[in-house]
Amino acid sequence: MQTPFRVAAVLVAVVGVVLTNAGSALADAPATWLDPKPTSTLHNLVFFGGSTVGLIVVITLFALVITRRNYTPPPPSTDVEVHSGH
Repeated sequence: MQTPFRVAAVLVAVVGVVLTNAGSALADAPATWLDPKPTSTLHNLVFFGGSTVGLIVVITLFALVITRRNYTPPPPSTDVEVHSGH
């Protein structure tokens, strides 16, 4: 793929995204105008706090699984190697 084709592909993608996003700006009103059901403080804490704690648990479990496979070298030997002066 040569450079002009890459530039053309990027320009076509940018024009496509701009036209797609501009289409929603032409609407007179949103598709739904329903008010969302209000959430309580407890619901927000469970949702955001629970997702954060869940992410920490998943990362910790992944780290524990990965560390089980790490290589631990044997302890160093007490043998003394004598090198000649050459």
